[in-house]
Amino acid sequence: MSILSELISKKIEENKKSGFYRKIPDIKIEKLKREPYSFDSHYNTVTVNLATNDYLGLSLNGRIKTAAKQAIDLYGTSAGSSFLICGHYDIHSELEKELCRFKGGYENCILYPSGYQANTGIIRTMAGISPLNTVIIFDELSHASIIDGIIASGVKFKSFKHNDLNSLENTIVRYKDYQIKLVITEGVFSMDGDIPDLPAILDLTEKYGALSITDDAHATGTIGKNGGGSSDFHNAKPDITIGTLGKALASNGAFVLSNGSIIEYLVNFSRAFIFSTGIPPSSAASALSALKFIKENREIVLKLQNNAKFAREFLKESGLDTLNSSTHIIPILIGDEDKAVLIEKELLKDGIYLKAVRYPAVAKNKAILRLGINLTIDDALFKNVLKEIVRKVKS
Repeated sequence: MSILSELISKKIEENKKSGFYRKIPDIKIEKLKREPYSFDSHYNTVTVNLATNDYLGLSLNGRIKTAAKQAIDLYGTSAGSSFLICGHYDIHSELEKELCRFKGGYENCILYPSGYQANTGIIRTMAGISPLNTVIIFDELSHASIIDGIIASGVKFKSFKHNDLNSLENTIVRYKDYQIKLVITEGVFSMDGDIPDLPAILDLTEKYGALSITDDAHATGTIGKNGGGSSDFHNAKPDITIGTLGKALASNGAFVLSNGSIIEYLVNFSRAFIFSTGIPPSSAASALSALKFIKENREIVLKLQNNAKFAREFLKESGLDTLNSSTHIIPILIGDEDKAVLIEKELLKDGIYLKAVRYPAVAKNKAILRLGINLTIDDALFKNVLKEIVRKVKS
C-alpha cells in the first residue's frame, strides 16, 4: 500500500502543478431573491445559479415534490434490487411509456441508474453483438461517458470532425465494409451548446446501413416546440435515443429508447442494467410528474428558449465569444485556464455561481465559462447578471 500511496500522491501533485487540480465546491445556494439584484456588496451564498442542469427549474416545483413524496409513502425509498430481480413497479412502467410518447413515439424503453451508465452500457452492449465486425464512429466533442463506453467496448473506433457532415460521410465510407456501424452524436452538445444537423446524419446512416445513436441528455425538455428534444426539434428519430432524468426532468436516472428487439437485447445483455439496482420509485414518480407538467405547460419551454436567445444575443453584442451556441447552454470562450478560474471566483463573490470548464473537459488553452440558462433565475435579475458577467470577463 505504501507504493500505491506514493504513486497516488505523485499523480495528485502533478495535477496541482499543472493547474488542473479539482475538489468538490462547498457552496450554500439560497432560494432566489425576488427583489431587484444589487452588486454593491458581496454575498457569502449563491443567489444566482448558472451551473445547474435543472433547466426548467422543476426540482422545486410543488407538484413534482408531492409526487415524489407520495411515491415514497406508497412504495418506500428504494427499488430494492435490479429490475430483473424485483421487477418494475407500475410507476416505472408508466414512466417508460410516457417517455416513448414524449420522445416521438418509440416502441420501447429501458431505465438505467444514471446517464453515464446508460451511455457506457449501451455502447458496450451494442458493440458486443459482433465485436470483430463493429466500428464506432462518433463526433469528436462527444461527452466523456460516450468516450469511456467506446474505449471499454474494445472495438474499432474513429471520430469525425465536430458537426461536419463531410467528415462523417468520409469516415463511414472508410469503414463501410464493417458489418455493424454505430454512429453517435449528441442532441445538444454539453459544452458548446450547439445542435447537429440530425436529419442529415440520419440520411447518411440510412444510406450506409449504420445504426444512429443520439445522446439527448441536454436536449430533453429544452429544445423542440414541446420540449421533446431531438425528435421534436428535427421531426426525425434516431434508431436509439439516450437521455437523462437528472436535468430538465428534475429527477435522477436515465433512459434508452429504441425498437422492441434492441430494448429486449439490452434487458438480456446490458451488464450496466442487469447488475444495477433500479431507480427508486420516487425518482420515477418525479420524472413522470415533470413530463406531465411540461406537456401541460409548454410555455415554460418557450420561455427557456427565449431567455437563452436573449442571453446569447446580449453576450455577443457585448463582444464576448459564445462559439456556435444556439441553445440554453452558452459557453464564453476565455482561453487561459487560470483566467477562467479567476473570473469564476470573482463572480462567486457577487453571488453568481457558474463554472470555469477547462482541460480535459475542453481542449487545452480553450477554457470557457459555461452558462446554463435556466428558469430558476428571476426575470428581474437576469439582465443585471449578464451585465456583471460581461464586466468581469472584460476587466
